[in-house]
Amino acid sequence: MERHHKRIISAKRRKLIAAYKLPGAPGKTPSVPQGTVEDDCNAAVVNNGVISFIEGMSALNREYVRKSYLLASSYVSDVLKVQRGTEIWYDEFIKVMVSLGWLPVRSRFKRVSSSGKGLTVQLAALSMIATMLASTSLAGPLLAALPKLAADALEALKRQPASFELFKRNSTVHQGGDFGLASCAEAGGEVTMVLVTYSSHGVSKQLGLPFLEWDSAAFEAFSGQTCLVLNTSVVNEKTLQLMRESAGDKVQLAIAQYRI
Repeated sequence: MERHHKRIISAKRRKLIAAYKLPGAPGKTPSVPQGTVEDDCNAAVVNNGVISFIEGMSALNREYVRKSYLLASSYVSDVLKVQRGTEIWYDEFIKVMVSLGWLPVRSRFKRVSSSGKGLTVQLAALSMIATMLASTSLAGPLLAALPKLAADALEALKRQPASFELFKRNSTVHQGGDFGLASCAEAGGEVTMVLVTYSSHGVSKQLGLPFLEWDSAAFEAFSGQTCLVLNTSVVNEKTLQLMRESAGDKVQLAIAQYRI
């Protein structure tokens, strides 16, 4: 089912960022200097999500993407205590993203139909990214670039032991798995994020394999699928500092950046 949302004005957004303070976050944190070596990274694990960025996207906008995903996913799970992988979790996550400046131009949550034995969870999620993109009005080159970017990010992640371990730990739930996969592009003063969430519950682990490698036809799954747009005029150092303060230690504990 499609969702429809309205943008939130900047003054209200700043108040909401402060209200989304995560457990353990201090009242103030020192500013994080820009231009560090990590600013060159074009992919990141954020909580249980893998986010990739097209080349040329500014460091400021990449940080805004990471921090907004971190705040939204952590707030719904850790503060609202909503069970991950459910439609309620997805709806609350989208509400927080809207509060942080994102506008969903497409948004739905549905049961995943089996695509036949042998298709891994990773391939199923990548197929959903391509399908979601095809339903948007994005320019032709991005229709091919963003799904490939997501695929490359997952393959590169497997060659990063520390980042992959963080992802595996955060994407594992009791008798199942839950993760997000996103690709981002920047053009014309806007950032576009195509995001798919994929989750299953009540199934046994498949031979100790990471959730990405499970046979997607062997269990029932659910997916949230959205295309989010952010006007880059909302992105500035003051807003990012508010987000860092609300996130607190989660910035170091739940984000691992890397290059594809």
